[in-house]
Amino acid sequence: MSKYVADMKGQIRELIEKYDTQVLWFDGEWEEPWTHEMGMDLYAWLRGLNDELLINNRVDKGRAGMEGVSKGARFAGDFETPEQRVGAFNPETPWESCITIGRQWAWKPNDELKSADECLRILLQTVGGDGNLLLNVSPMLDGRIEQRQIDVLKKIGDWLAVYGESVYGTRGGPIAPQKWGVTTQKGNKVFVHVMERDNKILLPKFEGSPKSAILFLTGTSVPYSSSSGGLILDLAEVPNDLHHIIIELTL
Repeated sequence: MSKYVADMKGQIRELIEKYDTQVLWFDGEWEEPWTHEMGMDLYAWLRGLNDELLINNRVDKGRAGMEGVSKGARFAGDFETPEQRVGAFNPETPWESCITIGRQWAWKPNDELKSADECLRILLQTVGGDGNLLLNVSPMLDGRIEQRQIDVLKKIGDWLAVYGESVYGTRGGPIAPQKWGVTTQKGNKVFVHVMERDNKILLPKFEGSPKSAILFLTGTSVPYSSSSGGLILDLAEVPNDLHHIIIELTL
């Protein structure tokens, strides 16, 4: 292992010093030869090279299964790594869900791919939970990305080109994900992403009070009222042909 670690450090040093790598995403910490002491040593060594690096929790032995959360503060790592699932709402600890566009990490012909709609739902559930999404795409044998995967990514990109303000630069919440969808927030704006439509949805109580509620992009007012349980949004007049409803609250 000492020879392996020395070789690995040499390659990592090259990535950081020659290519200005900012994020290091380790994997395979479950292998028996890798120890907690090795993880702590590697993490400290990396901090010595660049203290602004982001290093995932798989650098050490603290990851608790596919949920990806760390077992305790004594283990190294800057963010947690739920795998093939959206992480739980957690605005206190950084996390990044790693999820495949298909059924497995490596490419295979005719793999069953997730649709663009499913990927967007995963993205919004992740962002609404205050996490980051690592969506895996896998190159074919000749290094190209399969056209089917490109098509899905293009549709996601097209959606974000229109609605990206409600995703980029936001934090999850202030409300934890609900059956109807999720919320994201930026400054004095709260974006309510309604993925399961109902004529009326309840937003549980949160800090701040809205002074307006409009449909994102169109500016059409959305009626709302207060109740003992929180804020009620009335969607009865929102067109049924809207594929995805985003309501922008100004606090």
